[in-house]
Amino acid sequence: MSMKRHLWSLFSAMWACAFSAQAQVDKVAIRTTGVSCGSCAVFSEIYLRQLSGIDTIKISLSREAVLITYKPGAAFRPKELREALRKTDVGVVQIQIGARGHLERRRDGATLVAGQTRLNIQSAPAGLPIPPDVPIEVEGILNDLTNPMELRVLTFRPVTATQ
Repeated sequence: MSMKRHLWSLFSAMWACAFSAQAQVDKVAIRTTGVSCGSCAVFSEIYLRQLSGIDTIKISLSREAVLITYKPGAAFRPKELREALRKTDVGVVQIQIGARGHLERRRDGATLVAGQTRLNIQSAPAGLPIPPDVPIEVEGILNDLTNPMELRVLTFRPVTATQ
C-alpha cells in the first residue's frame, strides 16, 4: 500500500472513531399534557434531574413542552423520560429528537445509529436520500413505543470534519 493510501486509511479510521464517540441523541423536545402549572413543572424537573446524562432541562408551561439536552456520551432512554413525567401525571404526546450518527442500510429499510441508540427509519423527506455510512445530523419525530423504535426524519444534513 502506498504511503498516501496508508495515511488516508489512517485518517479515515481516526475520523470514524472520533465521530462515533460523538454520535448520540443530543436533544429532546417533548410535547406533553398536564405540565401547565408551576408545581407540576417543578416536580417534573426534579424527577428528570434524577436521570443520568441529562445536561439541561427547560419547561414551557404555556406550550406544555419539555426541552432536554444530554451530556456528551450520555445514553438516551425515552422510557425513563416517560416514567419520570408519569410520576407527576404528565403525559407525553410527542417526542422530537436531534441526533448525530450514521445510517445503516438493510434489505427491509435503514437504521440510524446514534451512539448506543438504534432507530429504524420510518420515513424521510421525499427526494432526499440519506447517504449510508456518512456522519449526519438528524431531527425527527420518535415513536418510542415500538420495538425497535422508529424515527420519522424531518431534516438531516451531512456532518463535515470542521463541524
